[in-house]
Amino acid sequence: MILIFEDNMDIATVMKHMLSHMFHEACVVTCNFADAENLVLAGDVELVLSDLNIDGHKGQGLDLIKAIRRIRPHTSPPIIVYTGLNSTDSTFAEAERFSDEIYEKSEIAIPQLCKAVYRLLKLRQR
Repeated sequence: MILIFEDNMDIATVMKHMLSHMFHEACVVTCNFADAENLVLAGDVELVLSDLNIDGHKGQGLDLIKAIRRIRPHTSPPIIVYTGLNSTDSTFAEAERFSDEIYEKSEIAIPQLCKAVYRLLKLRQR
């Protein structure tokens, strides 16, 4: 399962349909921190896609990825972060340390995201 932590339902819907179709993986969308954390704890999440800013709270996505790394330090799923923040922001820099991939929304392209998802899912299956 791919977990999409996103509060913009337009973006989340497009990502969910695209990823489930391309990778034949179930996708779950939530912007609720506790729900996301519980899904990861259950162990069914193969990959996490997370925005950094959820419901206007700067860094809530960062809080989630830190929690994932703390909860499952040796078995956490791969994490891809995307954000409207630029790479000079301190939250971006901190998220970079806890994620496998990080992208500025203005610079990410769908093919690039799909390649990263494919690569990280394949690594996970080994």
